[in-house]
Amino acid sequence: MEGYPEHLVISEHPVLRRFWYAVCFARDVTDAPVARTVLGTRLVVWRPTPGSPASAAHDLCAHRDAPLSRGWIRDCHLVCPYHGWEWDGAGRTRRIPQFPDAPHPTKSGLTMVLSQERYGLVWVCLDADPIAGVPPLPEYDDPRWRVVPEYRWDFACTAMHLLENNFDPGHVAFVHRNTFGNPDRPELTDTVVTREPYGLRTTGQVPVESRPGELGATVRTTVSKLYAPFHGHIHITYPDGLEHLMVKAITPVDDEHCMLLQTVLRTDGEAERPAADILAFDEKVEDEDRDLLESLPARFPLAPHLNAHARADRNSLAIRRLWLELVTGRWTPTW
Repeated sequence: MEGYPEHLVISEHPVLRRFWYAVCFARDVTDAPVARTVLGTRLVVWRPTPGSPASAAHDLCAHRDAPLSRGWIRDCHLVCPYHGWEWDGAGRTRRIPQFPDAPHPTKSGLTMVLSQERYGLVWVCLDADPIAGVPPLPEYDDPRWRVVPEYRWDFACTAMHLLENNFDPGHVAFVHRNTFGNPDRPELTDTVVTREPYGLRTTGQVPVESRPGELGATVRTTVSKLYAPFHGHIHITYPDGLEHLMVKAITPVDDEHCMLLQTVLRTDGEAERPAADILAFDEKVEDEDRDLLESLPARFPLAPHLNAHARADRNSLAIRRLWLELVTGRWTPTW
């Protein structure tokens, strides 16, 4: 179709730079700078003082292009590892040690990016005009839920591959046959997909062989929300009433890599199911996904004619339509 790309290549679409992406857990930004890459842009994230909000900037010293993430924090300043120049949390040049009393060059400040901390994560936006805010998570502060922060997982695949996989019920029985899937029970109920101002909402049921830290077949009733472009809330309810919410903050690193920062929230307590069991289970699950996803072709197929599609692919087709409309300017999300 004229005007529609066949493949989604994230570096070609400036609109994707106008969203907030999680780059690390807030707990990981301590007394040393952290290096991250988002949409091909290398960043440095640091905390000027303990307890202060994290700052983020391009990981490049204006003086001689050194990576600032290899530097350190001293007297509330980020220090360049090459010549020792120093900046405060707003990116202003505070000290040039070779001639400390001389005026600072006009272009010596850092190229900052928007940053904030929410839900135990550090978020950045590469554009000064974000389309929307950080996806809301009211359960995080609700006493009915407990929070289990998990890990950052790196994937050698696109953010599109990873997001679509997490909304695909058909792969569970096969990719996760050694954890909670069963190839002998692959049947699904029809998924209901609705378009929402923030993206998509999908509802369906998936038979599984177990849930984190437990044994015994059961059924997951899942309501999933996709906050454009790559952020997922997967809300699972089991027959006994237990609710399990996976928050999947997927961040595009570049055209062929992404990372997942995952947080789980549950309505039971530590005594009923220790967090260590949940973490161990999800590590195995993510390894299974990674093993399969990294074997796929690097480019993500956006045009429907590039793949065959079946009844179980309602979620995937709706996601691809959403991305197509987003990158061609035919739709703008809000929340």
